Amino acid sequence: MINGEWSGTKSMLQRLAFAGVLLSLVYRWWAHSLMSQLVAPVWVYPYVDLTYWGLHLMNVPQWISGHYAAAVAFDVVLVGAAFGGFIFTKKRIFPIVFTLFYLIYFVSYNSFGAHHTHCMVGVLLIGVPFWFRKEKTFELLWEGLRYFTLWVYSSAFLWKLFRGSLFNIEQGVAVFMNENATHIALNPDAWMNGVYAFFMAHPTLSFAANVGAVLMEGLFIIGFFTKKYDWAWIVLPIIFHTMTYLFIHVMFYELLILNLTFWRVKKNCKF
Repeated sequence: MINGEWSGTKSMLQRLAFAGVLLSLVYRWWAHSLMSQLVAPVWVYPYVDLTYWGLHLMNVPQWISGHYAAAVAFDVVLVGAAFGGFIFTKKRIFPIVFTLFYLIYFVSYNSFGAHHTHCMVGVLLIGVPFWFRKEKTFELLWEGLRYFTLWVYSSAFLWKLFRGSLFNIEQGVAVFMNENATHIALNPDAWMNGVYAFFMAHPTLSFAANVGAVLMEGLFIIGFFTKKYDWAWIVLPIIFHTMTYLFIHVMFYELLILNLTFWRVKKNCKF
């Protein structure tokens, strides 16, 4: 809590948050997926989402991505706002501008990619609490992000529990086969192929690995009732996303930026 013994100093948290944002943007530049690198896609799939529909009806993503100079300027403002949020922690304009521009990028990238990329939501939301000057407002929003993060993982557990996939003995093998087929075909000599083949040849172990991963998500439900184990909610996502990346090529590291909501630092700590 902001006014408690363990307090996340707002300036320090903002610097840490926007350091994570900048790492995410560097990754997206490396992956050739910033707005200026999308090369004006012609296929748009906004799903049933009013926010997406609104931006596309106004032709915002299409116009920006369709004009290279505008797309470059957009990226400059996006990255510049992130740098501003990191350096000038007393200026609320930078988190506001970054979040609004990232929302446009978020909608554009997901629409042109024909998939709602869940891992980007952490970067989208992390700047919102820094919009506000009052510490109480910041505190409430930061705590809200903490509960949202708990919901991200615990809802994934509940989804698999109530759909029955948690108890499906073939689920583990199916996941290994579906997620690794393309990788094995394109990289037949990769050293991890032997690991994938081992799990695909042993359905019981695959099932156990799947159950273990799902139960790890379920542990986050505890966080709704106590903050005693908040350190665990920092460590478990790192383990979880590393394992899913290594074994099924799901890259959700950007979601780790929300780990900051579980971190408590000494009051008046400066960074």
